[in-house]
Amino acid sequence: MAHTPGPWVVGPIDDTVVTHLGKDGIRYEVAAVDGDYNDPDEWPIMEANARLIAAAPDLLAALKEVLFNSRHGNGLEALYSAHDRADAAIAKAEGAQE
Repeated sequence: MAHTPGPWVVGPIDDTVVTHLGKDGIRYEVAAVDGDYNDPDEWPIMEANARLIAAAPDLLAALKEVLFNSRHGNGLEALYSAHDRADAAIAKAEGAQE
């Protein structure tokens, strides 16, 4: 599977645009959330969608780590570490961590 590598972030200029830092030091757009910019009630939804998209690489990595450690019996310490990464990815998706 090939996708733009993480980490992805919301912004830095627009809270509905997801970017990643390229190897050349330039921020590139990964996704832009569209919506009715004239309706202020839609802004929080659009921004929440952008946060969820930005967290996608972190969520994928955390889920893979949890499954790997669970399947291979790597012990509680490894599983707790994976859970911590999952918690951090969920917090990023929900806007609790920027």
